[in-house]
Parts: sequence; structure tokens; C-alpha cells
Amino acid sequence: MIKHYIRSSIIVLIQTVLPMIALLVFAPWFINSNLLARWQSTFTTIQPLFLALHGVLYLALVLLWPKLISRLQNQHQLTAERLRTALNARWYLLAIIVFIDALMIGSRL
Repeated sequence: MIKHYIRSSIIVLIQTVLPMIALLVFAPWFINSNLLARWQSTFTTIQPLFLALHGVLYLALVLLWPKLISRLQNQHQLTAERLRTALNARWYLLAIIVFIDALMIGSRL
């Protein structure tokens, strides 16, 4: 029981404390350098390519998802409910990706 607790505590520490320490270490370096300005200018020049690649990602997600699920169906016998859930997960993933992209584009306007 204690081993499980210690292992869980170590995992939580790695997932929470280390990213916070990294943020505290690297944030002043990013703020004081002109790296952010260079990234911003780079992203504005490649934004059409970025949007085109995301469109390809959306198209691939919509078209290839059923084929991927059918391949998994052949490898592992899924119940009808799990198959339906896996096929519906495509729309949830698509909605999440579109929402995040809309937030990113909206923050630039």
C-alpha cells in the first residue's frame, strides 16, 4: 500500500512540480530576449501554411478515422457500444481541435 502511495506521489510530483520549476526558470529568459518577437513574425509569415496543414489534419481525421477504427475492430473484438463510442470520438476530437484553433486565431485578432 505504501509503495503504491509513494509511486503515485512521485508521478504527481513529476507531472506538476517539474513543469512549474521549468516555467519559473525559463520564463524570465523568454521575456528578456527578443525570441518571442522573432517567433511572432515567423508565425505570421507561415500562418497560411499552418491553416492549410490544419485543414488537411481535419480532413484526415474525418476520412481516415473509420478505417482506423475498423482496423482496431479486426485486431480486438469490440462490442457494439465500444465501436459506436470509438466512431463518435472522431467528432469530439474534431470539435476540440477546431475550438483550440479558433481560440488561437481569435487571440491574434
